[in-house]
Amino acid sequence: MTFVSHIKLWASWSCCAFGESSPNLEPLRHPPTAAVSQTRACIPDKILMREFHSTFWSYATDVQIVAQHIWHSLIPYPEYRIPVTRYTIHNVFFPLIPLLMMGYLVRRPNTHIHRIALMPIAIWATLRASFGYVWVDEFYSPYNFGQGLFGLASVGKAIEYACVKEGRLKVGESTVGQADLPAVDAVTAKKPSVASTLGVNKTLSPVDARVIRSPSGVTLQYLPLSNGGLSPTGEPRKAVRSPSGVTLAFRDTTRPATPTSKKAVGKTISKTVRTSHPLRGLADALEVIGSVRGIGWEFGKGLYVAPETRPLDRRSFLLSYLQFFILSFLTLDFIESMLKVLPGFSDGYRGSIFFVQALPSFLSRNPTLSPFVKEYPTEILLVLRYLVSTGITFAIGFGVIAGFNMVYSLLTVFCVGVLGHNPESWAFPLFDHPWRATSLADFWGRRWHQTLRQTFFIFGGYPLQYILSAITGIFTSNEKTKRNIGRMGLVLGTFTASGLFHGFAIYPMGKGGISSTGIIYFASQGVFVLVERGWSYITGKKVGGVLGRLWAYSIVIIGLEPCSF
Repeated sequence: MTFVSHIKLWASWSCCAFGESSPNLEPLRHPPTAAVSQTRACIPDKILMREFHSTFWSYATDVQIVAQHIWHSLIPYPEYRIPVTRYTIHNVFFPLIPLLMMGYLVRRPNTHIHRIALMPIAIWATLRASFGYVWVDEFYSPYNFGQGLFGLASVGKAIEYACVKEGRLKVGESTVGQADLPAVDAVTAKKPSVASTLGVNKTLSPVDARVIRSPSGVTLQYLPLSNGGLSPTGEPRKAVRSPSGVTLAFRDTTRPATPTSKKAVGKTISKTVRTSHPLRGLADALEVIGSVRGIGWEFGKGLYVAPETRPLDRRSFLLSYLQFFILSFLTLDFIESMLKVLPGFSDGYRGSIFFVQALPSFLSRNPTLSPFVKEYPTEILLVLRYLVSTGITFAIGFGVIAGFNMVYSLLTVFCVGVLGHNPESWAFPLFDHPWRATSLADFWGRRWHQTLRQTFFIFGGYPLQYILSAITGIFTSNEKTKRNIGRMGLVLGTFTASGLFHGFAIYPMGKGGISSTGIIYFASQGVFVLVERGWSYITGKKVGGVLGRLWAYSIVIIGLEPCSF
């Protein structure tokens, strides 16, 4: 049947279903004759219904084919991906342009419509570049996984920037663009670096230029005045003395009082003068895109940040992070090299952490262990297999930690040493000793890295929170109940989004496809976190201590192993 025939049949069935005569698609000035109407009225309803169902599913199939064609134009089959060469590598970095534009707009007022319009372009360019190009050389194969992760994170950023109507606000802002200090510098209350304040000049008043204050606003020292103990009018100045009575400096009678808050410090220390620097917009875009954890931003409130134990003077700070970079690099390289020599684990796509299929010969030759091996061979093989798989899982976990720390240390050394950023602005470690976790909430919420926290909120946490809250509102008007159910949705949605993120990021790796085991693992972590909260609510006891640590280890480490088949 043709498209026009389908339309005519659908119109005929619709009119019959509502008790009307079948329409004639001729001009209305030629009404149907009585004979034609009588003929159509004789068509059985079952035949019309059957034809309508056939037509509907035919169109549904067409829509599905078109949707698949559009989808695979963005994310092609593995065999149709374009190899990355020196002639095509620029396409991999093309998505940075729309992403930077959205980062620029999200820090400008009245740009919500512009960001919504730009979002489809940013998503299309990101998916096409991240999943449409492949590093063929095995030496660069990890870049395929990195492309997938970066692409999905960039899609999350594009959706996030399009959804926030007022833009991304720094702490203390009521409208975008009010704060001139970078967000991390505002947190540390230190003088920002030149590279991070392009287009913003700070001019100190003559009086405040002689005052040295601590980050909390306490006056530490007054620089010497030109006339010593006498003011320009000849009047004696009030001396500032140490506890032992030694005169340290002289105070002007016009000198302002010591401020008591950071807000007062900002008002008395400096005057902000805006200039039109050509790179100011780029600096804003890089700042908001790079603030993955939200430190110093409104969306990052409540985020736990691990304390910094390194010295904060520039030279010692740089040396410490340079040593940390080398140590992390060597650790990652050692773990990777050791795992590659395991014959059953490193066997391409057929490898497994459960590669131990037979007992080693030295166990049967050992005079102490041989009797147990002969009596309990199956049990010993099972224990040995899980000991090896658990050791490999621990090694992979430490490798992930070392990899993240290596990249973060390198960025820290570059930004502090080359761009002149303040050490305090980078004194926020990614991890806080994950092996010391005493509960699942402690592990995932405090000790593991939070770099993708906002991305998972956007992909799954916030949508499921809204859906479950809305559904709960149908059955009850109790706000507390709706809030609690919404929080459960936030937890489940966030961990499920994490599983989808890691699962789909596997697609660029060689054979394509997604990792269903990764999705199951991370989604199950959300369920166990809720179980932990339920236990605390019912018993009134907080999960912690040695038992809490065993619980966290069993869920995070041992629970990962069944997902590795």
